[in-house]
Amino acid sequence: MNREEKKLETKNRILEAAMCLFAEQGFESTTVAQITEAAGVAKGTFFNYFKTKEDVRGKLNKLVAIDEIVNLKDKPGPYAPRFLALVKTLGDAMAENHGMLLLSIQGMLANNQNMEESKEGFCLIMDNLIPVFEKGQQTGEFTTTIPATTMACIATQIYLGTMLNWVMGISKEGFGDQLLISFQVFFEGILKK
Repeated sequence: MNREEKKLETKNRILEAAMCLFAEQGFESTTVAQITEAAGVAKGTFFNYFKTKEDVRGKLNKLVAIDEIVNLKDKPGPYAPRFLALVKTLGDAMAENHGMLLLSIQGMLANNQNMEESKEGFCLIMDNLIPVFEKGQQTGEFTTTIPATTMACIATQIYLGTMLNWVMGISKEGFGDQLLISFQVFFEGILKK
């Protein structure tokens, strides 16, 4: 195993340990020390990969979103109702901790390395959304006048904008409700008439 593969294995062990602990005892009750002990790494090793426990949760949320999108593209349409249910569920789950979302946004923009990592994560989400929109176009659910790549890009922009809007307190609805409303408007624009 080369150095990059070892680093990826270590990062994945930390993520898996954190996911198990968050599920067992909750996010707030889990400490970095518990995560490192469960992952079998030193505390300093944790900080080579993540700045905070919140960073770990943010990464896990992205991985869950990607898994759910992959599952969505493997199912038959219609896709709009399934996608709306997905964003509502993910938004409700993420809204449990307003401060974590604020830290997530701050972390994304803190420096060039963080912005590049965030960009890679959102590009991965877009890459997995494109086949969903393509399948919807093939089945006649979505318009073919807008490329699937553009739809995926706009969906990502809507998510990021809605997250920022919610964190800033511009709207009083819950994060899941705001995502649902935003994506309902989006789908009105791309559904085949």
